[in-house]
Amino acid sequence: MLNREVSATQWYAQQLLLPCFVGLVILTFIHQLSLDLLLANWLFALEGGNGWSLRHQWFLETVIHSGGRHLVTAASVLAIVLTVLSHFINTLKPYRKALWMLLGSVASTILLVRYGKQITNVSCPWDLTLFGGTKPYIEFPQTLNSNLSLGQCYPGGHSSGAFAWVALYYVALVHRPQSRRIWLAVAMMIGLTFGIAQELRGAHFLSHDLTSLLMAWLIATTFYCLIYRPWQSTQRAELKVKPLAALAN
Repeated sequence: MLNREVSATQWYAQQLLLPCFVGLVILTFIHQLSLDLLLANWLFALEGGNGWSLRHQWFLETVIHSGGRHLVTAASVLAIVLTVLSHFINTLKPYRKALWMLLGSVASTILLVRYGKQITNVSCPWDLTLFGGTKPYIEFPQTLNSNLSLGQCYPGGHSSGAFAWVALYYVALVHRPQSRRIWLAVAMMIGLTFGIAQELRGAHFLSHDLTSLLMAWLIATTFYCLIYRPWQSTQRAELKVKPLAALAN
């Protein structure tokens, strides 16, 4: 089957606008049905309804949270080292462009999520009066207009450190297409583990982590399309097979 020619506009619509639209619909659905509060209330009740009893639970706090942060740091250092070495070691040179894409995508995701946390002014569940804290529950984006200093909990920072690595999907797409879904699944599973752990501790609502996932995917896709321009690759493949098709006629 011949590759169908895809314009840049079509590619952006399919790979960026559609996922963005679906993600925003899901987040709007969560907001309209108050699913964040429903889930947090359920977890809070399961933990006894008198404070987040799992907030300082050893496995969640030490292994998943602190250990997870160290894991993300180690992976980031490894990515930096491999990117630098790709300029000097012949066996790594074919991966240079993909490594720069990965590094740029991961760094941008983590930094943009951190910046978002500073400007959205959203409280963590454990800070809310609803759950034994001291701050009122104000939904985003109303928090932007609040004179209160509510917190820096949106989007989810810890899960974003793992979700940022969904960019490995595109690295594999370029160099090992058959394994791309495996790398995507690994990043997703670690990110979901980080997110669920933080929600159990009362650090985040569900929408906080889903927003981080959406941001990570859109940023990774943007880096891939800017660096590789995949619609042009499709067009080149189309041109290459046309002479063969003509001979068959």
